[in-house]
Amino acid sequence: MTYFELYSYAKKYLTEYEAMCIMEDIFGIDRLKLAIHGNDVPESEIEFMTAVEKRLSGMPLQYATGKAYFMGREYFVGEGVLIPRDDTEVAVNECINSMKGTERVIDLCSGSGIIAVTLAKEFPQAEIYAVELENKAYEYLEKNVEYHSTDVRLIHDNIFNENCVDGEFDIIISNPPYIRTDIIPDLQSEVQYEPTTALDGGNDGLDFYRCIAEKWIKKLKKGGKIILEIGEEQAKRVSELLKMQEITQICVVKDIQNLDRVVLGTVKK
Repeated sequence: MTYFELYSYAKKYLTEYEAMCIMEDIFGIDRLKLAIHGNDVPESEIEFMTAVEKRLSGMPLQYATGKAYFMGREYFVGEGVLIPRDDTEVAVNECINSMKGTERVIDLCSGSGIIAVTLAKEFPQAEIYAVELENKAYEYLEKNVEYHSTDVRLIHDNIFNENCVDGEFDIIISNPPYIRTDIIPDLQSEVQYEPTTALDGGNDGLDFYRCIAEKWIKKLKKGGKIILEIGEEQAKRVSELLKMQEITQICVVKDIQNLDRVVLGTVKK
């Protein structure tokens, strides 16, 4: 089949947006190229048809194509790693706005590496670390760090082991698992494809925030910053955890939907 015939086939079963995304991710064919080269025949249509079938089965589009996008950059993803979400831009932008360019920064629960890679690309002179425990997620982290030619220091370990990296940091940033265990079975079907380990924050959703507050804040330099992505109903409780560790200047930042999305603060000087 030609590119146009493949696109038309996908549109019978998927939305135009999804069909176009698969065309672009598999073949590098956008709408303009489709108009010009639509009658050309690809070397193989197997990967395209496989992606369409995966999407039809209910698999998230990003897993079906193996690619996701964050802040204008492409990342490899698949089953076993959390799909990047635009919500995380709030935390990353707060981090970027607080950096001068030579800081030592650690990204906890790094997943696919979107936070660490973005910071490394924006500040090549900064010292960026990324910690990820889960084997499959770590494979994608490695792949994305290499793909973007960044010098991120990778640590394959559990953030509950704060001794997995030495030294102090200027900034700690994290988008940890924060969904309550009891509501995970009720999440929408597409989210059920994502690894529970990347979603499950324990009985109250705060297990990882407690860990970061109790084990990692002591690794921040005086005047250092902590930046945490949160669930929309967690701002008060996460703020309280930071206050217990003498974090000051605590504030909550909202996302584009006006929902609480980030809690950040500073270590006393």
